[in-house]
Amino acid sequence: MGRRLEKIEKEMGYCEIKLEKEKRIRKQIEFVTHDLVEIEAMLRRLNQHDDSLLRSTNRELHDRPSKEAFLSAGLRRILEEKRELLLRDHQDLNSKLLHYVGFEKKKKTLEEEKKEALRELPESRSGRLRRINDDFKKIEHVWNELSEDLINFDEGIFFLERDLDYLRSCRNFLISAKGGFDIEMWRKDGYLTDLFRHSNIGRALEMADGADRNVQSAQKELVCVNSYRVRIEALSRVLLPFTEALFEDLFEIGRLDRSIQVIEAALAGNLKQLEQFKAKREVYAEKLEHTEKSRNQLFQRMGIGRRSEMTA
Repeated sequence: MGRRLEKIEKEMGYCEIKLEKEKRIRKQIEFVTHDLVEIEAMLRRLNQHDDSLLRSTNRELHDRPSKEAFLSAGLRRILEEKRELLLRDHQDLNSKLLHYVGFEKKKKTLEEEKKEALRELPESRSGRLRRINDDFKKIEHVWNELSEDLINFDEGIFFLERDLDYLRSCRNFLISAKGGFDIEMWRKDGYLTDLFRHSNIGRALEMADGADRNVQSAQKELVCVNSYRVRIEALSRVLLPFTEALFEDLFEIGRLDRSIQVIEAALAGNLKQLEQFKAKREVYAEKLEHTEKSRNQLFQRMGIGRRSEMTA
């Protein structure tokens, strides 16, 4: 009988792990879906402006593009690529989800088998095993949550560190552009094609896109953390505000100040959030270590109960 209960407990533990995974994948699907909706809305907004600006010269200041046309020229291609990546991610997550469905029903079946196995034991022994198993069920739930939370924290921290690398590169390209880019001359003789694809400003735009992709990946992980309210909205995405600031710098201010400010503000803010996540991750690691000890103690108690029952 002890071995039967042990087998049931192992299978129930397996189900709990799968159910925890399923819950987090569903959160990620919801998160990616929200991002897709936002990108689709932005593309509909930008698609109202054709890409003729990429073939024009803007030779006179009074011929400057509208802000929406400028954003369309700079962002449409990037957002279309981002949409494709998100659609692929959404599809992959839904395919992954298929491996985790159906375990709720299996868990209920195992719970009935467990009750039946306990009913077949003498009351003095079944009562003790019920108490141990109730404690084990609680500690196993905490252990599963903390284990998955740590995985999400580690993945989120990894992507946030990459985000900061991209932001630093973006700032460096902007500083180089500020020292060697004649805005007045460009407005007279330049091309948006050269600006967005063949200049330090274009490289900065690519770095801003890379930073946002890593923030999105970090948020997709951190949104899954169960026992800590992660304010993912506190993490800065910079692609749109950076491009808007770039328009102001080129056609209103005449120097690359606002663009650099946007990137530096994101750097400072995301670095602060990263340090907070690292500190919270250490707290969770300590909780998991403590839970591991309690879990092992329960394993030992369950083992003693089984041996006593088998030798009685």
